[in-house]
Amino acid sequence: MWKDNAKDVVIGEKWDIWPNYSRDGSRVLFTSGKRDKDMEIYSMNPDGTQVKRLTNSPGIDMNAVFSPDGKQIAFTSNRDRNYEIYVMNADGTNVRRVTNHPERDDFPCWTPDGKHLLFVGERKGKFDIYRVDVPQ
Repeated sequence: MWKDNAKDVVIGEKWDIWPNYSRDGSRVLFTSGKRDKDMEIYSMNPDGTQVKRLTNSPGIDMNAVFSPDGKQIAFTSNRDRNYEIYVMNADGTNVRRVTNHPERDDFPCWTPDGKHLLFVGERKGKFDIYRVDVPQ
């Protein structure tokens, strides 16, 4: 019989969602809707300590993933009123938009060399996988 041995590492009134480990296992990215008015991206140690907010924008920041070398983070945001893919440094600085399309772009995924992102893009009401270069 399966036994639930899950433990909350971050506890609060609302929710923490979309966790993602760094490749070396030293940090976890997640989106939180309980600390601020908006959904923001945070990082923390795997045991839930040293929580640090990385984004601070109106709207929703979500689906954050570390680059293969751990130096950058790709994420989805509707900060410009449309869901687009953004990249920032791992400390939350140097945020830059990498997609610009009137329909939704979401779920970024790094290529192994860290030079490109794959993402799900909506075009003419249909979803497909696209690739974009990452600005250095």
